[in-house]
Amino acid sequence: MPMKHLWKVKLVLLTIGLAGFAFLLYTLDARAVYADISQLGWKFSLILLPYILVFALDTIGWRYAFHDYAPKLSFVGLFGARLAGESINGITPSGYLGGEPVKAYLLKSYDISLIDGMASVVISRTIMSVAQALFVLIGVLAALARLEDTGLLLYVALGTILFGLPIILLISVSKKKGLFTTTYNLLKRFNINIWFLEESHLKELDENISRFYSTNRRGFYLCFAYYFLGWFAGVIEVYLILTLIGVPIDPIGALIIESLFTVARTAASFIPASLGGQEGGVVLIFMALNFTMQAGMSFCVIRRIREALWIGAGLWVLARWEEKAMARG
Repeated sequence: MPMKHLWKVKLVLLTIGLAGFAFLLYTLDARAVYADISQLGWKFSLILLPYILVFALDTIGWRYAFHDYAPKLSFVGLFGARLAGESINGITPSGYLGGEPVKAYLLKSYDISLIDGMASVVISRTIMSVAQALFVLIGVLAALARLEDTGLLLYVALGTILFGLPIILLISVSKKKGLFTTTYNLLKRFNINIWFLEESHLKELDENISRFYSTNRRGFYLCFAYYFLGWFAGVIEVYLILTLIGVPIDPIGALIIESLFTVARTAASFIPASLGGQEGGVVLIFMALNFTMQAGMSFCVIRRIREALWIGAGLWVLARWEEKAMARG
């Protein structure tokens, strides 16, 4: 599909998502949602703390996705590069195709080549997805043990397992044959030529990724461990938000909400920022747990505000990075 048509499709999906979000907000009484948020006052700043922990753990996980450079990388620098890249992911209708190359590009200030930087973001994103699949599966098992109506959850569990299998296959292909070179050759077989792809660069990227999986087992396990802890740290945010707005919640309930929240967000990822679809899924999750739909919507809006603040911080970091690059000439 030509890029101009893809943007039109994304714009239509964004419009539908906005309409769905507005409909939910109107149906669930926007004034009541506003009252939930306004009662937080200065306590809203506390909600930002758990995500700092999440982001810190994810940054450390990324650090271990490098084959050779981990000792040379500043945590603060990696944190900033990741913040900038994720902000691009949050505002562009291109999935991870926008923010991940930005991360790799910003690593050039550490004298890391674009190929090595791209290898690190591909590896880290893949391992992060494996950790997510395991985290969701644990949450679904907790939900199966707690909820009476578990028919839909069985499909979610099956979907999670099916989601994890291609990722494991992807790692296997990356280790043995080279994912990008294989994809490039497959496209050539069907006479599909993408002018900006160079086979030599893709081969180098595959070799970098394969070397990591073949020789850096310690890095793989540490990367996985920190991303897995990062997913669990998100449970703290859920617990804190709901406690502060007066919704009774226990740690297991927070785990169920966070794990199924990631499913809702992934399922709606074809919509820019998962807008509307994510909120609809969360409202259903809250209803299944016998919470009010209003509480679910309040939770969603608070998380959207936090997301907006982090996107703003990431864009500021990106602007500062570019200013320093221009100053250096």
